[in-house]
Amino acid sequence: MKMQTMTLEDLKPADYNPRKDLQPGDPEYEKLKRSLDTFGSDNNRK
Repeated sequence: MKMQTMTLEDLKPADYNPRKDLQPGDPEYEKLKRSLDTFGSDNNRK
């Protein structure tokens, strides 16, 4: 296995990565915000 150290600027996101840059007003953003407001988040879970 070859390992190398890279800077964040050298990393390029894959085209097939499903992550989106959600912004307030986007339907997906508002749905996620509503869910977190209703149910909260569990950041302490391990």
